[in-house]
Amino acid sequence: MGSIIAPIVSIVVGGGLAVATLMGVVTSQTSAPEQSPGTINTPEFNYGTTVE
Repeated sequence: MGSIIAPIVSIVVGGGLAVATLMGVVTSQTSAPEQSPGTINTPEFNYGTTVE
């Protein structure tokens, strides 16, 4: 009986962790611009520009 319960518990815990991770990624990428890590108005890197 114990050999059946361990894989089932492992699958449930792993599934829960996967869902939580996926929801976190989707939420962070689709949130408001001031909360989202990437914004088009203030790029993190300005490629092709030089400062003199």
